[in-house]
Amino acid sequence: MGIPQSNLLEMQRTFVERCAKGEFVEVMEDYYAEDAYQIEKGNGTRREGRANMVAFEKEFLTQVEKFHGCDIGAIAVASDDGNGNGVTMAEYSIKAELKDGSKFWPEQVQVTEWKDGKIVSLKYYYNPNF
Repeated sequence: MGIPQSNLLEMQRTFVERCAKGEFVEVMEDYYAEDAYQIEKGNGTRREGRANMVAFEKEFLTQVEKFHGCDIGAIAVASDDGNGNGVTMAEYSIKAELKDGSKFWPEQVQVTEWKDGKIVSLKYYYNPNF
């Protein structure tokens, strides 16, 4: 008996791969539930609602001078009921230079909770002093 396939694993992999291509806003619009929320454990920031998170991301992206992509590490499934519900994890580092001359280069782990095939919560773990 082989290891069962996980739809959430493939969804998480696609999510991160699209981020690596710079599709941050588009992936949020495609995957986030309307009432999703995220917590950045690195600095304690919490954002609620897809529209609010998309607006924040669009504003942040106006500060990016050059995007160098993402280095993708491990992607895993903690649970997957086969119906779009469960928890996934992904490790990756984003590489960008900002217009003010600083670098946005966090190495992070994303823990994602899925419900009905949509992301309902994200927790980002990283060192805020990257």
